[in-house]
Amino acid sequence: MRILVIGLSRDLPLGPADAMELADHLVKRAAGVQSDDLEVLRVERIQLIDAVLNLCTYHHPENIQLPAGYQPPNLAISTLYWKAWLLLLVVAAFNPQKIGLAAWDGYPTLKMLMEMVMTNNYSYPPCTVADEETKTEMINRELQISQKERQEILAFESHLAAASTKQTITETNSLLLSQLTSLDPKGPPRRPPPLVLDQVKSLNQSLRLGHLLCRSRNPDFLLNIIQRQASSQSMPWLADLVQSSEGSLDVLPVQCLCEFLLHDAADDTSSIDDEEEGESKEQRVKKRQRQQKQRQLLGRLQDLLLGPKADEQTTCEVLDYFLRRLSSSQVASRVLAMKGLSLVLTEGGLRDGEERDQLMEEDSGDAELLPGYQWLLQDLPKLPLFDSVRGLTASALQQAIHMETDPQTISAYLIYLSQHAPVEEQSLHNDLALDVARLIVERSTIMNCLFAKHSCRPESDAVLSALITIFSAYIRRMRKTKEGEDLYSWSESQDQVFLRWTTGETATMHILVVHAMVILLTLGPPKGESEFYILLDIWFPDKKPLPTAFLVDTSEEALLLPDWLKLRMIRSEVSRLVDAALQDLEPQQLLLFVQSFGIPVSSMSKLLQYLDQAVSHDPQTLEQNIMDKNYMAHLVEVQHERGATGGHTFHSLLSTSLPQRRDSSEVSRAKVTVETPHGSVKMRAVSQVPVIGPEDDLTGILLQLFPLKVDPRWPPPPVRPLSLALQQTLAQEVLRARQGHIQQGGAAGRLLQALAALLNSAHAGALVMAMHHSHTISCPLLRQLHLYQRLVSQDVGFSSLFFNAVMQMLTWLENSAVETGPLHSLLKSLAAQYSHKHRITDVRTGFLHLAEALAYRRDSEVAARGIIASLRAGEKCNAEPELIRKVLQGLMEVKSPYLEELLSLLMTIGTENGTPGNAAGPVAMVISLLLQETEERGVKIEVDSKITESKKPGSCSGLLVDWLELLDPEVTSVCSDLQQKLLFAQNKAKSSGVSVAPSYRPYLLALLTHQSNWSTLHQCISSLLNKHREQRLDPTSALDFLWACSHIPRIWQGRDQKTPQKRTEQFVLKLCSEELISLVDLILSESELSCRDSATSKSALDQVSCSLLQSRLPLLHSCLHSDLDNVKKVSEYLISCVKKWGDSIMSKRCQTLLLQIYLHFPEVIQHIRLPEATLSAEGAADGSTCKLDVLVHRLITLLADTGDSKSAENRVSDANLACRKLAVSHPVLLLRHLPMIAALLHGRIHLNLHEIRQQTHLTFFSDVLAVLELLQPLVFHSDHQRALQDCLLSFIKVLQNFRRSSRMPIINKFVQFIQKYITYDAASAVPFLQKHSDVLQGLSTENPDLVQLKSLLAGLTLPVKSGSSESAAEDRDAEDSSSGSLPLVNISASVLLTAADMTKCLKKISKGEAIEDVFEGLTEVDEKSKRNPEIIQYFVNDLQRLMSSPEEVCRNMAFSLALRCIQNIPSMAAEFLPTFMYCLGSGNFDVVQTALRNLPEYVLLCQEHADILLHKAFLVGIYGQIDTSSMIAESMKVLRMEATT
Repeated sequence: MRILVIGLSRDLPLGPADAMELADHLVKRAAGVQSDDLEVLRVERIQLIDAVLNLCTYHHPENIQLPAGYQPPNLAISTLYWKAWLLLLVVAAFNPQKIGLAAWDGYPTLKMLMEMVMTNNYSYPPCTVADEETKTEMINRELQISQKERQEILAFESHLAAASTKQTITETNSLLLSQLTSLDPKGPPRRPPPLVLDQVKSLNQSLRLGHLLCRSRNPDFLLNIIQRQASSQSMPWLADLVQSSEGSLDVLPVQCLCEFLLHDAADDTSSIDDEEEGESKEQRVKKRQRQQKQRQLLGRLQDLLLGPKADEQTTCEVLDYFLRRLSSSQVASRVLAMKGLSLVLTEGGLRDGEERDQLMEEDSGDAELLPGYQWLLQDLPKLPLFDSVRGLTASALQQAIHMETDPQTISAYLIYLSQHAPVEEQSLHNDLALDVARLIVERSTIMNCLFAKHSCRPESDAVLSALITIFSAYIRRMRKTKEGEDLYSWSESQDQVFLRWTTGETATMHILVVHAMVILLTLGPPKGESEFYILLDIWFPDKKPLPTAFLVDTSEEALLLPDWLKLRMIRSEVSRLVDAALQDLEPQQLLLFVQSFGIPVSSMSKLLQYLDQAVSHDPQTLEQNIMDKNYMAHLVEVQHERGATGGHTFHSLLSTSLPQRRDSSEVSRAKVTVETPHGSVKMRAVSQVPVIGPEDDLTGILLQLFPLKVDPRWPPPPVRPLSLALQQTLAQEVLRARQGHIQQGGAAGRLLQALAALLNSAHAGALVMAMHHSHTISCPLLRQLHLYQRLVSQDVGFSSLFFNAVMQMLTWLENSAVETGPLHSLLKSLAAQYSHKHRITDVRTGFLHLAEALAYRRDSEVAARGIIASLRAGEKCNAEPELIRKVLQGLMEVKSPYLEELLSLLMTIGTENGTPGNAAGPVAMVISLLLQETEERGVKIEVDSKITESKKPGSCSGLLVDWLELLDPEVTSVCSDLQQKLLFAQNKAKSSGVSVAPSYRPYLLALLTHQSNWSTLHQCISSLLNKHREQRLDPTSALDFLWACSHIPRIWQGRDQKTPQKRTEQFVLKLCSEELISLVDLILSESELSCRDSATSKSALDQVSCSLLQSRLPLLHSCLHSDLDNVKKVSEYLISCVKKWGDSIMSKRCQTLLLQIYLHFPEVIQHIRLPEATLSAEGAADGSTCKLDVLVHRLITLLADTGDSKSAENRVSDANLACRKLAVSHPVLLLRHLPMIAALLHGRIHLNLHEIRQQTHLTFFSDVLAVLELLQPLVFHSDHQRALQDCLLSFIKVLQNFRRSSRMPIINKFVQFIQKYITYDAASAVPFLQKHSDVLQGLSTENPDLVQLKSLLAGLTLPVKSGSSESAAEDRDAEDSSSGSLPLVNISASVLLTAADMTKCLKKISKGEAIEDVFEGLTEVDEKSKRNPEIIQYFVNDLQRLMSSPEEVCRNMAFSLALRCIQNIPSMAAEFLPTFMYCLGSGNFDVVQTALRNLPEYVLLCQEHADILLHKAFLVGIYGQIDTSSMIAESMKVLRMEATT
């Protein structure tokens, strides 16, 4: 370890390579002399791994400086890197508990090398990787890492070359590419070079590293590999490991020995066919050695299980390794596990052959039935420690029975579980019963194979007895449990049932267990002794009711025997089960069971007897459930031929509706046996027409006459006799009706009811198509029904039912694609006759009847059809509009299918003839219906469900909207008040007050926008924006409509489609001031409603409100027309609203809207005074755009320009003036770009002092600091804290280079600005400055004359009062020059002009003094103002006087000082405007020239009056004959490029 530390030190002469070489030699020599009794290479410090790896790190030369921000990759020297891994491999092999475990868990590459030496396999990926997908993934990952590594090394070497040789580095000339590698010891394992793999192999052979690692039991690396691979692939290296163990099998884990045994057993299985005579002598020797090793290994395992030293842990480990594989999803794995268990438990288990034979004779017969499973049934229970593994074995076998597919194996498992499964605990017993039950119920294929009658398996009876034993013991135990005892948790109780027997005993068990026991009973009793009948008596007691079952979780009565289980019981040979299954069966179940296959004759006889009883008890229900009586009758005949008895009554029921079938069959038989003429037979058969009785099923007769499906396998029954019988019955009833004998419940009524029932069922379409194809039968029947209906016309019910049936059949035929046939013509004729006969002579009376029917919820169909028929016949609609509206409302409520037809007739008549008393009646009616429906639906809306109207079923709004569009295409031209209420009224749900907009409103608004003429639109807009409107508008609908009006495509029709390059924006809506204020009210109202409707947090509401206001700004902007007067009026209105609302939420919304208007029209600030809260409001920089963003961005970019040309300096100077002016006039607009200024400053902090001065970066820092001073105090607001602190951080980092330059003014100004920052907001400023106090301390140390800085540092060490920035702002007026508890020097102390000096200078430049004294005074002010421009403001009056002085020297000096004063305080520009105008109009040519020379700079600083100044200069040029064009052009150039207003 000391050598490694020496190698890591740069002060000692031993380098990393030499240290690594020396450590490598020491480790290998120590490993070579180590023995069992002498530990030489003992290492416990895990830090050794990191120390060795640190020696490999590559360090680039210190004299090479890499680019700023570039982070070099972690690289290692390749040769040292792999030598380090080999050294650590040796140390880990000799110290597995410390170094080995740490390497295995934390260093994948070292773990890979350890696995290589353990498996003696040196390939990549290592052979311990289980599946091919993982191998492919490792290879691909290695390729990616290698490629990335090459790129990083080339980039790193390119940076090194750029700093030294300036050579371009590629893969061909790279020097480091072959010498370096990535240093990521805890990353994915890397592919070792071939030379390293050879060295690993050599080390393993000489030092036996793999043997040492395999011998380690704590930690057990070998067991980890074996468990990881499991049975996923073969492990040939394991055989070599065991083979090379040289008799020391006790050092290997038990799992390793078991795996080798399985591997060897698999090899024996695969090489049985290869033992031919062609084997060489060497192969025979190897084979004998392997067999000898196998016997040795087997003896070792058997000794662990059967020997005197056998213990519980080793026994469980050996058996667990094999038993876990019994439930594997791979067949080969299960077979190998059984073979391994057979070898371990059977071979050698008994020493003597005679003794073995003797014990086999004494054993039970189970092993004889399953000779291949003696290891399980006979040898396993004889283990000395069998009690220790009973639970383990039973659990493994319970899982295996669900995966195993061999019936014999499952049989052996079940026999073992019945004899040896531990059931002492209730939970274990429950699990055993449930697992076996799942096998019986869910694995039907295995059960059929085990107990099939034709298979005759010898072990079937033994397995059945074992299953009965398991369940009989379980049911006896469960019946002994007390009622209410919790046997299951709540989550398990959902499939549990509570059972109660008539004897009073109770039990709770899984429903699958119950079904499994019933299935076992259906198999019948096994041969030999069993508890079959005990189980049968428990579940199906003789002549006693069955136990009742209840669900555990809900206490509801459970269905103990479902239909599928009853069917299995009926198929059983056990008569008691058959009787139990047939009890209390419904007719439908009986019919289902009788059609099933596989039912014995005895069970079928009982079924038929129960069917006979059902015919006697309830023939009508039974007959309704029979779909095909012909097939059922044939089925009964077939069962009779099988030998079944009973069912004659049932067969006679089936035959009553099919008498001709039997008669014709008898006649045909008679024709064969008795020789009679064919003609007589035919005449006799036709003459036997059946008679339709009152009890006959007319539905079945209709289905026979018109079969829904024709099965080609069965001949169609003769239907003509049946149709003739039905026609004769109807004819007799018609004859009786003519004679006046009308019979209630006659054949006609029953036939019509049967037809209506079929038409209302799912088979209506098929029935109508069958009637269409069999029109020779259907048409006569319909004509007879129509004839009967005319005779009993007073029976309204029969007439209505008949007409409904006719209309339904007609609808089906018209909707289908069939050709028109006789049935279709007949139906149309019947429909026309009925409509003509049932017309109502008085439409108003019909409406009254219909209204009464709707009011009392009676059938309104007849009345509605009567009104429709009358209207179609041309009758005049004499009903009142209110009555019509009431009827239509009722039809809408009951969702009548006649609503659309009736509404269509009423609207057509109303538009053609007009409604008396009201020409706009139809439109008003439709609108009132829509409004009524909207109000009713608004009541039903639940706020939380957020259900839209379009998703609600049964809405009639679509129909009404369509009619409104047809009646009034302009939507608002007929009934403007009602229609505007429909379009724009605010609807609220009465229960919650939430605004609910109808779903049809956007469509109507689109119609209004696109289909109305200009006058209609003008009228609608005026009505919306009328301040004295009566109704409350929905602001969203109104604003959407106004926006759409400004984008109507018709406005732009006929214009040039090519947009000119220089185009002016054209505004569509021209609103007056009152309308603009109404528009602003709508925008604010929409924001208020949106926040009221949503239940979210306050911050989220503010964000929603702000975004909503911003979305309406384009509409407001287009209506303002960029007219300053309009903007001024809207702003004044919003200011008044702010004052009116105070501190409420509406006041904040008004401030937000006012701020957005200011961002779009900054010039408004010249005409109104915005509230301070508006300028400091949040959201000025969030999600909004500003008119001047582009110009401000360009100004800041120009200010940051570092060009060395004269033009660049001029641009920077102009930009500085413009930014200063902007900071005074529009601070909010400039503060939006404060993050950009911070970013530009941050991009210069890496430069040294020489670069900053040479490239004029210092000028940019000075200009920015001056702008920040002008932005006080808004720049200290909390919204700008982050950007401000970013700027200050850049200043602090740059000031690190100015420690010996205290005379630089920027340091003093920066300290003064920090003091003002602390004064305004100490709570935010002091923590920030304390983070960087070391830099300020260094500045103070190097510049002891900075008194202000010392005071600042002294204050930073004191505690600061906690408080918000608002509290600091409130207190700053009461404080003189300190904030909180910080004792700061007064800023005024830095002013260099004392009172005596000021008096002296004023006296010198005062009026009447000599020119020399005036110039001397101005020069003195000029010198002092260069460092402190604030002093100029004390001489403003004298400067204004001297600006028009005839003395050129004084005049120039006065102009220079005046401009410097304005530059420092741009707000003073207007004070010099009269003087400047006077100078321009002076009669002295020299004064005018001086004023013109300074015109561009002054115009830039006094932009708000630029028009006056330039106009004056133009007049001077015209009338004074002076060339002012160049100065005016220069001024325009500056204004055009950097204008801010």
